[in-house]
Amino acid sequence: MKHRIAIFSNGYNGSITLKAIEGIKRFAADKDFDTHFYIGFAANNEKATFNVGQFNIYQLAKLEEYDGLIVFSGLLNNPALAESACKEARDRGVPVISVGMKIEGIPYVGINNEDGMRDLVEHLITEHNVKKVVYIGGSEGHVDTVERYNVVADVMEKHGLKLLDNNVYYGDWVNEKAIAITDHLVNSPEGLPDAIICANDIMALAVACELRDLGYDLPKDTIVTGFDHIGEGSVSYPALTTVDQDYVTVGYNRCKMLYDIIDGKKEDYSFVASKLVIGESCGCNSEADSPYDIGRRNYCRNIHAKSKQADFFNRFMRAERTTILESSDYDDMKNRLRTYYSGNQDYIGSNYYIMLNKYYFEDVASEDSDVLKRCYSAEFDPTIALMDGKISEEGIDRTIKVPGFIRTPGEQHIYFFYPLHNEQYNYGYVVFRDGTYIIDEAFRIYEYLEKMEHSFMEFRINMRLELVNKELRFLYDKDPMTGLYNRFCFVSHAVPIVDESKAHGRKAMIMFADINHMKKINDRYGHVFGDRAITTVSDAIKRSIGDDNAIGIRYGGDEFLVIAADASEEYAEEFKRQMISYIDRENNLGINPFKFSISVGYVLTDPASNKTVNDYVEEADVLMYEIKNEYHKDHPAD
Repeated sequence: MKHRIAIFSNGYNGSITLKAIEGIKRFAADKDFDTHFYIGFAANNEKATFNVGQFNIYQLAKLEEYDGLIVFSGLLNNPALAESACKEARDRGVPVISVGMKIEGIPYVGINNEDGMRDLVEHLITEHNVKKVVYIGGSEGHVDTVERYNVVADVMEKHGLKLLDNNVYYGDWVNEKAIAITDHLVNSPEGLPDAIICANDIMALAVACELRDLGYDLPKDTIVTGFDHIGEGSVSYPALTTVDQDYVTVGYNRCKMLYDIIDGKKEDYSFVASKLVIGESCGCNSEADSPYDIGRRNYCRNIHAKSKQADFFNRFMRAERTTILESSDYDDMKNRLRTYYSGNQDYIGSNYYIMLNKYYFEDVASEDSDVLKRCYSAEFDPTIALMDGKISEEGIDRTIKVPGFIRTPGEQHIYFFYPLHNEQYNYGYVVFRDGTYIIDEAFRIYEYLEKMEHSFMEFRINMRLELVNKELRFLYDKDPMTGLYNRFCFVSHAVPIVDESKAHGRKAMIMFADINHMKKINDRYGHVFGDRAITTVSDAIKRSIGDDNAIGIRYGGDEFLVIAADASEEYAEEFKRQMISYIDRENNLGINPFKFSISVGYVLTDPASNKTVNDYVEEADVLMYEIKNEYHKDHPAD
């Protein structure tokens, strides 16, 4: 039976993951299983809310649907989360392995950091006469930080040297803190040490670059070493002396151990040896035509291609952003993006998915905390569903939220899941299938996701602003008491109706209505009841309009204007009758302490005439007042 396994990893360790994938592929070809990588970009130097949004991607995996789980516990930048994920899998009966961090009761694949680090420190002392050392660890208390520190201290003590407490720093595995530590060392009275030993290559490269920028000559002025053996360290100058953790073997061994557990064998732990990689940053391999020198030349030969690739990436992202921001709503955005990606697959590949919580983009008035509170337990829409280069929702497994997943015996596929979020609130995820280019540094996956998130956020903000603007336009256009249009909307709403009727050779109706004896109502019963008379007339107009192409306007205090397209004498008389009948019914209810009436005058426009809309309004107004005067003669005020 074909299996599938889930792997929790960190996106900032792409080069390590690439090596592990090579080992996974070797084992997968024999056992025939698919691999689902869930990858976040949490880091110690990021905001806590940002990290939550990244960590949430691991909630997407429904562990009970997998045959096994592998957790890169030493790389997740959250030991508690790694331990929780491992124990949850164990409690659900899912075989699980921790890589890099020992967790009680969980099978463990570890790397013997001591071998490579011991050889590195021995090399520095015996070959380069290093005596004074500064150690820059990762996060304080991290198992790798502690193990590597202990080796440095032990080897130095063996040679009669001491790693002083004030020469131990913690850079949290990131560039910024490593650079700050470097600046501190440069400005300290003691000056630079003989060697700066870093707990990973990322910090080592940051230290080396900062020292070069400050005018120091490496390794002449000081030696800088790393740990991890990432690709960038081999083509930098000088190439890093570092430690390779052999993640190819780690990838293979962890899969083997997992399958042994699946097959019922008891496995507790497995260790992979690390090894010293001597680069140039310690003073070795500096001759011309060294492997590093050749590697840099090959790298430089491809600089133009990399520059072109960067230009293509930027154009691709600008076009994607434009596609998103030109959309009017979620469905329009979905259609536009599908059209765009159908013809632009060079960057994203032919099997690619964007899964979004569509309600987040439809309910733009709600706060993130309300609409996204279910996180990855919510339903997700396949906004983009590219399968073998074509838009298709075939094979989407909605149980485990894996788009395009089809178990094909004899084919091994790797799926990469990345979160989409706004701080701690997740509204979607992206899925790539196959191709390790996805996590290669040149692919710029983090930047790609970040730009996409910015575009989605800007799109939602634009829709929210449009909603607010509509509400403001409503408040500006509408009379707050009656809900009819106000007098300021005459030009923008009434005139176009008349002009359109004239363009089609048809008549329009312009009707004026005014409340009879309005002053008597206000004087005798107060303005509260006067307002009731006004709202009753406005209700009569709205009920009479129905679905007609007509609008009602509160033209003044108790004056009302109705404009209707494609009107006739019969239409106008019926409209007038309905208004008056509605008011009579309200009078007969006896709710108000009075009965009132309206005077109504109307005109029909002549499509062949050159009269303006204002001319017709004036005529209707005159007719209304003639009727009103007659009414007042027959019904004088008491």
